[in-house]
Amino acid sequence: MLQVTKIWLEGGELGENARSRVIGTRTPLIGWTVESDKDEDAQTACRVAVCDGEKTLWDSGWQQQAAQRMTYAGDALQDGKALTVQVWIKNTVGEQAVSEKENFFVGLRENWEGSWIVPTEYRKRAVIEYRCIFELKPGFKAACLYLAGIGYHKAYLNGQAVDTAVMDPAHTNYAKTVQYAVLTGVEKLLKDGKNVLVVEVADGWRNIDSHFVDINLNHPDIKRAIEFNGRPMLNAVLAFKDAEGRECTVATDESWQWRYGPVVSANIFDGETYDANQADNAWLTAEATGFAPVRKDAGPGGKLIPMVIPPILEQEIYPAVDIFEPKKGTFVVDFGQNMAGVLKFTLPDKLKKGQTITVSFMEFLDEDGTIYRAPLREAKQTDTYIASGDERDLTVWQPRFTYHGFRYAEITGLDRIDKKQITAVALYTDIVSGSTFSCGNPLINKIHQNAVQTEKANIHSILTDCPQRDERMGWMNDATVRFEETPYNFAIGRMFAKVVRDIRNEQRENGAFTCCAPFVFGCLPADPVCSSYLVAGAQTLLFTGNLDLIGESFDGFAAWEDYLLSRSKDYIVQYSYYGDWASPAYACPDEENAVSAVTPGLLMSTGYSYFNCRTLARFAGLLGRKEDEKTYTDLAEKVKEAYLKEWWHADTAKVAEGSQASQAFTLWLGLLEKDDSVRAAAVLHEDLVKKNYKFTTGNLCTRYLMDILTRYGYLEDAWKILNSTEYPSYGFMIQNEATTVWERFELKKNGGMNSHNHPMYGAVDYWFYRYLCGIELTENGADAVRIAPAYPADLLSARAVVETVHGDISVRWVKRYGQLHLYVKIPFGVKGKVALPTGEVEVGSGCHTYHWDI
Repeated sequence: MLQVTKIWLEGGELGENARSRVIGTRTPLIGWTVESDKDEDAQTACRVAVCDGEKTLWDSGWQQQAAQRMTYAGDALQDGKALTVQVWIKNTVGEQAVSEKENFFVGLRENWEGSWIVPTEYRKRAVIEYRCIFELKPGFKAACLYLAGIGYHKAYLNGQAVDTAVMDPAHTNYAKTVQYAVLTGVEKLLKDGKNVLVVEVADGWRNIDSHFVDINLNHPDIKRAIEFNGRPMLNAVLAFKDAEGRECTVATDESWQWRYGPVVSANIFDGETYDANQADNAWLTAEATGFAPVRKDAGPGGKLIPMVIPPILEQEIYPAVDIFEPKKGTFVVDFGQNMAGVLKFTLPDKLKKGQTITVSFMEFLDEDGTIYRAPLREAKQTDTYIASGDERDLTVWQPRFTYHGFRYAEITGLDRIDKKQITAVALYTDIVSGSTFSCGNPLINKIHQNAVQTEKANIHSILTDCPQRDERMGWMNDATVRFEETPYNFAIGRMFAKVVRDIRNEQRENGAFTCCAPFVFGCLPADPVCSSYLVAGAQTLLFTGNLDLIGESFDGFAAWEDYLLSRSKDYIVQYSYYGDWASPAYACPDEENAVSAVTPGLLMSTGYSYFNCRTLARFAGLLGRKEDEKTYTDLAEKVKEAYLKEWWHADTAKVAEGSQASQAFTLWLGLLEKDDSVRAAAVLHEDLVKKNYKFTTGNLCTRYLMDILTRYGYLEDAWKILNSTEYPSYGFMIQNEATTVWERFELKKNGGMNSHNHPMYGAVDYWFYRYLCGIELTENGADAVRIAPAYPADLLSARAVVETVHGDISVRWVKRYGQLHLYVKIPFGVKGKVALPTGEVEVGSGCHTYHWDI
């Protein structure tokens, strides 16, 4: 049976959540997934139509093509339109299939009717309640709320929450762009006559009053303010059709009212305080009192654009595993999993007026059984509930405008706590895919699980470095290898496009951007290892086929590399901050100075300059920019020549002093001829053996180390490293109760670099998919795949499923009964190659089975 099972717009699947169906472009990339009961099947022709009701806006007609994607080519789609898309396809035997008509919504609103509004009195960190009371005549329909409350908002219509998202909208540099939530279908919450719209607005990322503000201004390498910092504010438009079909709006203006409510303090680092004595049970109604007129404000300065990444949602719910009372009245709750989220607390009856319940959060414990707070630095990570002792007290308390990184919650203010009263609620951007990995080795499975949990805890509309301390920023040096792992576990189509645009927001005229995007802290220019800018674009292209993002961003990508070349002498980049950062302490100057003592920072900087040039040449070729293709191809050769002249020693086959990172990175870049590559890999292997497999690589080259050892015939070396439980290793973390990946391999007890939930070393999870199960996408848009698993001697089985825009690619292999059995599934329309002992075979879609003696 031939069937179109999914439609994708701009790299995002049109899913059940209405917000997945919002687009922010007038010419979307349309893709589709097909299933067929025939092997070796593919598309031979397709047709796409976009309609406004019964009116066809664009019909591509039948196109003879294999690619399961097409860019809309009709008249520019209009703002605020609810449209449908439908796809027809033909396969290799002439069968036809047609999709269901799938709804989507154009979230653009160029003629924005709302004004930015603020309270007339500012109270630091207090959550503002904005209210609008308006009348509707019978017959209204098709209502949509466009909402931008920055930092975070939560909206209610006639007493009902408008949607389930939390910590909305997505964080950006508000001085450049402000994302607004597009909430369709709200007509079901409206009624004839009087309506009440209430919007809570909290500081979120809008008002960062932490020590970073002062550090930025005084640091010699920064000396700049946070551009998006300012008071929280609101801009909103409620658009609907009246009985005659005319569009009407209710928009933020001076007729709106405001007041402060019971959330007297909300801060992403310090937590939330709820004072029930300030509560009003009628707060969502027209009868609530204490409101005053708002005033208009100029706003943050950024352009309003629709939020098209999935929202942050409540995800896994973790029950309390254990409650320990290390001292009288102090209860430490263990949820068994390090995560990012909040506590959901069923409060006891008959609290006393003024009774204060305090919940503090942390990843690990001190020796006395209480939480160990030092690694939080200035972040308090504490939520507080102050009871009113009457009907205003909440039955269930769950903070709405903060999140914490924690496994443990320390609670005071109650005489006893029952495990049934409390659960931990994980919060993260809803981009989890259907990809999975497992193998016959429990330790490797645990490393994979920890890596995925670490990613989940660090996806909150930006891809952060940690969820607990006073940082939580999008560090782009860590991301350069992370961004190759993330697509194997998550649906990155729209998320990575946002990352690219966030970096562009921070980019200056000379091409330089900041270490973090959006900028909160970090140097300008960023460390040259921040090729994550280009990697995010390349991975979006590889996994979704979105070439438009590359075209839109090419000049920015090129400007970054041109800046690095301007900071080079004879093509050797002349600065470095981090390089191959945070290797085991014995490979650093000391335990707290995380710069590599064995791998030159300039080598890393220059290597990424070469990588950028090669990537830019490839992008330019795809875009038809022939002059740029030649320019960056030639520049890549010049950087390569300079790199080898500076650091390659042909007599010893060592790069620089022969550190593991120097060898692995050079080989990963492909800078050496074949014979020299083999010799350089041998040097790497010999150094590992000499050091008893104590690796000296850091946040970038540890991943490359695994790749290169496998490529050059030293699979068992990589396997030995990954299976170690001695320091330094992932197993050592797990032996010390880790359920996520640490920032450092050391078990430290101080307030330095001591996050126990840090995704940079989780990038090793890429190796499990790409090498252990051998799944390598080889054409953009996941149009082709090569399957070439690695088979460690003592591993008996492995399996992986990678969800792509074409469907699931799956690999399973087992050693059984004296044979190795390999099972491969290729989705419809994908070209496959499978590596076998007898050579490589080409395959098409379907299920393929291979067996050979071992």
